[in-house]
Amino acid sequence: MGRIYKDINKNLISGMLEQAKALGYSAFIFALNEACDNEKITHGEKNLFHALDFSRVDGVVYAPYTFCSDEYHGYIDDFLAEHCPKPVVRIGLEDGQFTPVWYDDRSEIAEITLHLIYGHNCKKLLCLTGPREMTVADSRANGFLDAMQKAGLDHSGENVIFGDFWIISPRKLANEIADGIREKPDAVVCTNDTMAIALCDALAERGYSIPDDIRVTGYDGITEARMHLPPITTYRTSQEMLGRRAVCLLYEQISGEKCEPVRTEKGLILCRESCGCNPVHERNDPFDAEHRLTEEGYMDCTVSAAFHGADTLDELIDEMIYMRYKFMYNQDFESNRLFLCLCTDWDQVVSTDNALDYRRDGYSDTMFLIGSDGSRCNFRLTEILPEAMDTPDFSATFFLPVHFQDQCYGYIALDLQENIDNFNMEYIKYCREVNNALKYLSTKNELKRLIHRQTVSLLRDELTGLYVFENCRDMWTEMRESSIGNHEKLYMVVVTAGGIRHIENKFGSVESDKGIMTIADILSKSCRSRERLFKAADRSFVMIGSDNRPEKRVDEYIKKIDEKLWKHTITSSENHIIYAKTESKIVEDTASLGADDVADIIGSMLEIIDERAEKQLSGHLHYSKLLKLRRDIFIHPDRSWSSDVCSQKLNISRSYFGKIYFQTFGVNFIQDLQKSRLNCAKNLLTSTTLLLPDIAERCGYDYYNFMRVFKREFGMTPTQYRKNNQ
Repeated sequence: MGRIYKDINKNLISGMLEQAKALGYSAFIFALNEACDNEKITHGEKNLFHALDFSRVDGVVYAPYTFCSDEYHGYIDDFLAEHCPKPVVRIGLEDGQFTPVWYDDRSEIAEITLHLIYGHNCKKLLCLTGPREMTVADSRANGFLDAMQKAGLDHSGENVIFGDFWIISPRKLANEIADGIREKPDAVVCTNDTMAIALCDALAERGYSIPDDIRVTGYDGITEARMHLPPITTYRTSQEMLGRRAVCLLYEQISGEKCEPVRTEKGLILCRESCGCNPVHERNDPFDAEHRLTEEGYMDCTVSAAFHGADTLDELIDEMIYMRYKFMYNQDFESNRLFLCLCTDWDQVVSTDNALDYRRDGYSDTMFLIGSDGSRCNFRLTEILPEAMDTPDFSATFFLPVHFQDQCYGYIALDLQENIDNFNMEYIKYCREVNNALKYLSTKNELKRLIHRQTVSLLRDELTGLYVFENCRDMWTEMRESSIGNHEKLYMVVVTAGGIRHIENKFGSVESDKGIMTIADILSKSCRSRERLFKAADRSFVMIGSDNRPEKRVDEYIKKIDEKLWKHTITSSENHIIYAKTESKIVEDTASLGADDVADIIGSMLEIIDERAEKQLSGHLHYSKLLKLRRDIFIHPDRSWSSDVCSQKLNISRSYFGKIYFQTFGVNFIQDLQKSRLNCAKNLLTSTTLLLPDIAERCGYDYYNFMRVFKREFGMTPTQYRKNNQ
């Protein structure tokens, strides 16, 4: 379907989903979010259909008229004919190889025509319909003639005007009436609302009063007809009924069994001022109508600013998940899931002699998924979405392509339960902002790669790109003079990555290198602008900086890397954990220290960490179990963790558990558990609208204990923290 955000199309799909649920089916909804003449954008949009593996579905319902471009639905017709072996129901009257379904617009047009004849005593009527070669236009014209014949009026067809279903033919008709070329009728039956609105405006420009001089009616029941002055009398068809019938017909094609809609209803004539009626029965909701009409033109720049401010894919994903409130109702945050599915080469651009080369056609065989529920995984394109994402309940999953012009990135899926109102104009704009942000990010990534290649030298570590501490002793002079000039104390933090050797022994050097790069990235992003981060040894790093309050800054830095490592642990799809072992030092007399002295201090700090690592060997027997246990604590902080529970899991005594836990991670179990729970609380405070008691429960606290511990740890209440960080 196209343009699902429009009320008329949303009603159609509501009927489909209602019937599908009753028959025990869930639905994938493939839509497009751009409609223009730009060939590159059109090419990028069409890639979405390459995600369709028809072996995964039982049948297809296709609504071509919901797309604003003949080129689009012509392409989809050909695509389904070539690739889809399953039953296809095509909503429309056009003949073809697919099973057609349509509402009874012939009798509905007849009904609104009879309203003019008997309700307003009209004798001279014209019918303005669509192009002569269109089946729908003929059907509606025949409905008009049926009513004229029933009333004993002229039904020869001379009073039927074939037009364009658009604004040109009604303007032409208005001029013909005003110029005396065509006799003024009592009323004009337009077979869609767009022509009715245009005819009223054109007649008014030529001095005619509607309905005093000429009565006008439309057909379809779009929002603009209600808002027009005068409001347009129209016929609102039951799109829900059409949707139910389409699914019933598809079910019959699939199963061979007859099927009746779960509910039936007729359409409704909406009598308004354009035919001379007083619409007293119709609910007046000007704010709602105005909002629906203007939301398409409204652009909220905060989404764009937030997305474009992201320097990494992870940061962009964080902003995307947070910004869901722009289109999604708060009560649906937990039940509705958003999945961004990217090609593995989404940001790879190669310069050739004449142009830039990037993915234009189709998707990679393996896709990477990032979900708003915290899920991250690779999956085969043939799955459309990973099987692990399936739910036992009914769901409707809406797919939109993700691309920038013809550069293909992947697709985005919105998994809804029953409230499809979350697929709205704001969501379309949100997805377009995702497209633009990915292009912006891929461009920044390419610039970073170019700069990195230009600047990497012998001073840089080949794996992480950081300066190698042993080769950068000359930088000490610059840092020392800066701290003296600013009257600041200098501080040093040495960090050794824990868990790397275990990863290498179990998974190999490639995975351990990934772990080192991960922690290097976290350490680097936790630094301030004047701080320097160096690679010091195989798994160790040194951060040097200066500040007026160095103790506070060191504490902030260590807390920040702990929190980011916690987030990495709970969002990573890998089944291993990386943690930081730290040692810090404040330098009181900066002026007297030389480069050799700094090297000695760093060496001593590394030795202290290594001595702790030697003591850790006593717990080596339980090392793998400890890592898994710590990961479980980080991912599920709400569980009833205690030293007794954990020691029983490892089948060791409580005292021995406490000892080897501290030796392994450099922090005692209770401190680690509290840190994990508070990190979880901070994350929920800034990324959700959950109430504080609910957050406390999810983090393993009772409400009052949560408030007390949070205030003691961060110096502010949870409410203040949420306000400061939104």
